[in-house]
Amino acid sequence: MMSNYKTAFTQFIQANNVTGSGKASSYILALDWLSKILLVEPFGFADCKNIWEIDSVERLHELYLFVLEEARKKEASEWNIRGIPPSYLQNGYCSAALKSYQSFLIENSYEQRLINIFDAYDGSEDELPDKLDVAFDPPAFLTEGLDKAQGKDVIRSVKVRSNQHVFRKIILRIYNKSCCITGLNIPEVNRASHIIPWAEDKTIRLDPRNGLCLSATYDAAFDKHLISLDDDYRLVLSKGIADYYTNESVQAYFKDKEGMPIMLPSKYLPNKTNLAVHRKNGEF
Repeated sequence: MMSNYKTAFTQFIQANNVTGSGKASSYILALDWLSKILLVEPFGFADCKNIWEIDSVERLHELYLFVLEEARKKEASEWNIRGIPPSYLQNGYCSAALKSYQSFLIENSYEQRLINIFDAYDGSEDELPDKLDVAFDPPAFLTEGLDKAQGKDVIRSVKVRSNQHVFRKIILRIYNKSCCITGLNIPEVNRASHIIPWAEDKTIRLDPRNGLCLSATYDAAFDKHLISLDDDYRLVLSKGIADYYTNESVQAYFKDKEGMPIMLPSKYLPNKTNLAVHRKNGEF
């Protein structure tokens, strides 16, 4: 069990939140205060005194239902603990934060299943994508209150988002978190680039041979078919970049690196057929 999910949940909220809404900080604060409340008065949830150490979505759902019921009461004096605004309970922040935290744990558990499969896999590289095509069967309460179509949409969106997270983790892992062109090893600015776009072929969505680790600038250039790789994994430039060769930055970022071989992973080399398709879609 992960000892503390707070950092990971914060990243989850920020990644799935509208910029500037403040939801992330409100949810984290709500769960911190809920932990403090349960320390003073457990209400039957003594095992939940540290929210960030709970990995049972079922137990969190029981706490969620309890908090939801408490919030409906006209009086919530038992929650008026010094320094903890009862409005966080009464206005639904605690219940909303718990609901979001459950979703995080469900997705995190599914993603970890896929990562474990990848870590343990020692078979044919061709068969790995099929091994990673694992069904996503969340608890029923994830889609509670939704009709059948809405529920399917929620499950589909969760699986897509989780698969994208897993693909990124796999690509950064096999490329040692470094941009394969520059060697830049700051994960926050590196991207897991798809050679064949995610939406175009679902059979290779989790195939690491369809990915490259590229820093943000090169990821954008690759996505727009301004750069690509030849069959020897050397950087090639599109004709569209030629118009900018007089710019010093373009010269340093692109022209000076033309023909340079990328840094390759020890396994799961970029698929040459996919690279050929990528070049065909640009002007090389």
